[in-house]
Amino acid sequence: MGKCGFSRYALALLLLALMVLAAGCSNQNSDKNNEGTIHHETDNPFEVNDEETGIMGSMVHGFDNPEVDENEEMLPIPYHGGELKIDYSVAASGKAKNVGFLIFVDGIPQPYKFNTTEAPYEYMHILDLEEDDKETPFTFVFTPITGKQGDTLDVNITSVYNPAFMPDMKETSSYGGYHSTLQSLGSLVFEKDADVLEASSIPKKDYLRNVRLSTEPVKKELLEKHEKHSAMKIDLETLEKLVINEVNFDGDRSMNVDNLKVNDNGTLHVTFKLFGHPGIHYQNTFYINHQALATVDGDTSFETTLAKGEVSVIDVEIDLERLEDFNTFYVVSVPTNTADFPDNAFLLKSESVLLYK
Repeated sequence: MGKCGFSRYALALLLLALMVLAAGCSNQNSDKNNEGTIHHETDNPFEVNDEETGIMGSMVHGFDNPEVDENEEMLPIPYHGGELKIDYSVAASGKAKNVGFLIFVDGIPQPYKFNTTEAPYEYMHILDLEEDDKETPFTFVFTPITGKQGDTLDVNITSVYNPAFMPDMKETSSYGGYHSTLQSLGSLVFEKDADVLEASSIPKKDYLRNVRLSTEPVKKELLEKHEKHSAMKIDLETLEKLVINEVNFDGDRSMNVDNLKVNDNGTLHVTFKLFGHPGIHYQNTFYINHQALATVDGDTSFETTLAKGEVSVIDVEIDLERLEDFNTFYVVSVPTNTADFPDNAFLLKSESVLLYK
């Protein structure tokens, strides 16, 4: 088995060029890597006030020197127990040099350490890269959150562009194109069961209450709303090829919510909707300030399966007393059967929304 360097397996590339796309549609400008080992996507371009501009920066990241087979396709990373180390690299330029990473194993959010076993477990670690286009190697360290001996599970490593940015409701009130995502995909093969990660080491944000999963029919009004928002034709035939998400707060079904003033206490009712390409399984995770939210029982992800003519709905209530004065909220949906839908199953992040008191 051979090895190859970062330049060949820099498997995710983002050009932060402004263009108007349908936010929340999974197959917009998505592509399959020509090495056959990964999907990459540029769904969320850099946007500022809907005005066209040039390329503002670029980013590339991927597994560093992975093992490959005779066809030079990346092999699954073996897990032998204990903490797993994954060598990785990133390079960026322009406005893309502030970057954070989320990791998912079989679609479930994976807390990880950065570079050393002594670092704390977090759902996101943020890097500030100093030089343009300089390759920066580092290591993800974690005990897989799931996995049994004999399993081969996807590991999805997703960057979030400029995660440090948050509107202050004075100079800025929206995220624009910040917090765009870019994913690279590998797999883990389990030679033994994943060790149990001590609960005390996992960041605990048990803010979710009264989680309810349901379905409802796709209605004409829903399609018309997203068609108007995306400036592209969306009908039942279109939904055979793409996936759309939607977030509503306290029953308000309006689109393009950049920020929302919330109470100091009580709960905020959030309705998350996902619909489109039938048959794709998703794990859906709610985030505050880039940390996965959980129920009091510790559940951090909620599984949905898309069906023709149906909308998957997740209703949750967020404990407002636990929030800070300013909070970045979004939902990430990770497909768990990408092999069945290689051209349509991509990670999907909702637009970031500021919840402030």
